Amino acid sequence: MNISPTGVAITDRFFEAIEILRSKKKLRGLQTLTRNHGLNYGNVAFIKSHRNTSVLKPEILAYLARDYGISCEWLLLGIGPVFKTVPAKNA
Repeated sequence: MNISPTGVAITDRFFEAIEILRSKKKLRGLQTLTRNHGLNYGNVAFIKSHRNTSVLKPEILAYLARDYGISCEWLLLGIGPVFKTVPAKNA
C-alpha cells in the first residue's frame, strides 16, 4: 500500500516532533514514548524506515498532543508553531 504525500508528511512531522522533544529533554526517545503508552516499539520504528508504505496509528499522534503539548494543527497540517500556544489569561 502506498501512502499519500499528506500521510507521509504527517509521519515525517511525528518523527520530527520526537527529535524536538528529545533535544528539549522532554522525552528520552521513541522507545520511552512507546513503552509509556503500551505500543510496540518495533512496529513504530519500522514505520520510520517505511514511511511510504506504513502508517501510524492515530492515537500515537494524540499522545504527542495531549502529553507533550505538540500542536495538532502543526502535526496534521504543518501549519503554525510546533507547540500549542496557551492564550494569556485576563487579569
